[in-house]
Amino acid sequence: MSRRADPTFLYELKEFGAVGAEKCINCGNCTAICTLASDEDQFPRRMVRLAQLGLKDELLGSKELWLCYNCGDCSETCPQQAEPANLMAAARCYAITNYAPLKIGSLFCKRPLIGGLMAALVVLLMGAFLYSHHQTMPTDALQLFGFIPYTLVHNTGLVVMILVGALGLGTVATMTSRIARTTHLRYPDFFGGSSRRWLYALWDAVAVQALGQRRYRTTCQAPGSVHAWYASNWFVHGATMWGFGGLLLATTLDYLLDIVGVKATGTLVPLWYPTRLLGTLSGLLFMYGVSILLYRRLRKTDKAHSYSRPSDWIFLSLLWLSGMTGFVIEFALYLPGAPAWGYWTFIFHVAVSITLLLLLPFTKFAHAIYRIVALYIRALNSVPRKEVASANAD
Repeated sequence: MSRRADPTFLYELKEFGAVGAEKCINCGNCTAICTLASDEDQFPRRMVRLAQLGLKDELLGSKELWLCYNCGDCSETCPQQAEPANLMAAARCYAITNYAPLKIGSLFCKRPLIGGLMAALVVLLMGAFLYSHHQTMPTDALQLFGFIPYTLVHNTGLVVMILVGALGLGTVATMTSRIARTTHLRYPDFFGGSSRRWLYALWDAVAVQALGQRRYRTTCQAPGSVHAWYASNWFVHGATMWGFGGLLLATTLDYLLDIVGVKATGTLVPLWYPTRLLGTLSGLLFMYGVSILLYRRLRKTDKAHSYSRPSDWIFLSLLWLSGMTGFVIEFALYLPGAPAWGYWTFIFHVAVSITLLLLLPFTKFAHAIYRIVALYIRALNSVPRKEVASANAD
């Protein structure tokens, strides 16, 4: 691949929050201090150097961009105060903008007022759309789908998920094509060779790393950390992911129970009913993780949370609002009568949740997908060949 240097690239990244990167003297201290870096994954030094040299295509085609968990150690120990952690975060925001169509992501990274207003407008329009189909509020008990038809909520969510799924596949294809050009891989290489090899890589990326947080938990935790396990960075990050995944699973199971005729969606059930219990526990875990992340960014408790981009605030705010309104609705369901505010909260909750999904390819939410893809590509190159050959022989 030919190298094309863009002399304005570093200045462009500065608009995304890469403050201080021009101070870097390429000493390599950041990579030496990073416990996740290796001979194959030399970051953040390589990322900073690519930015300085204006090698935009190579930076956008680097899987290392998504292997960083933003612990902040590199910026904490940088002798030049070049803030390599900020450059990594800014480069990820820049990549999200470039992978997705229309570059809507730049509004959330560079134009916080416009991005915030856009998110608020989508919530408002979605809420107005739902309300335009409302029916008479039941007053004997809180019947959410008696106010807003279940078919409307279900079909709207389904359409949004299909749309976002198509956009997501497109952005992942863009990402992998850039990585393929940079690393001289072909598309067959991503799923070629032994099926056990790529299945192992998929298991490692999704179950071991993304869900199990192994690299973050065992490698990216400072030895001198004073945090208890429940306040450690890896657990807070994991709680947010596990909680969101549990809520998604509970919603899916609730829908499947409706299809098979076991329980109609929206039926009031005891708190210990399996799907409600799963949703409640997942919601608590989710709200714990998101609340701690917001608190640390507000208080700037450490280097990793000392600098926040507009996209961080918009993303975390939408997550927190979706979780909190969900609990408010659950509380209202068990109150006597049918409080009117429960219906309005329901409309707001659905509008925020759908907005969060709609903006997935354009906000920090997308990094959860890109990281799994990067971890998969990394695992493909690190699968023990002898073990795979032995497994195939069996």
